[in-house]
Amino acid sequence: MRPTASRLVRVVPRKLLNVSDQKIYMRPRPQTEDLKQPTLMDMLFKKREEAGDAWPLNIRLEPQLKKEVFKEVQPKLRTVLKRMTKER
Repeated sequence: MRPTASRLVRVVPRKLLNVSDQKIYMRPRPQTEDLKQPTLMDMLFKKREEAGDAWPLNIRLEPQLKKEVFKEVQPKLRTVLKRMTKER
């Protein structure tokens, strides 16, 4: 005898289930608020300005270069320049 779906299904009375009366759940916080927070680089730049001459010379902060910077460069030279700007 093969098991059928009707044989395998067991009806559980609703009284045995722990169903809460509250059906409205808290909606998630919008992620746009995270974009307003300062980035790590912004915080480090601010610390460097506050420190002035006391900032260690061996810590160098450089902003990330975007595509707009390389827009007017010849396409065959772009990759070479991008590699040169990255610290290894």
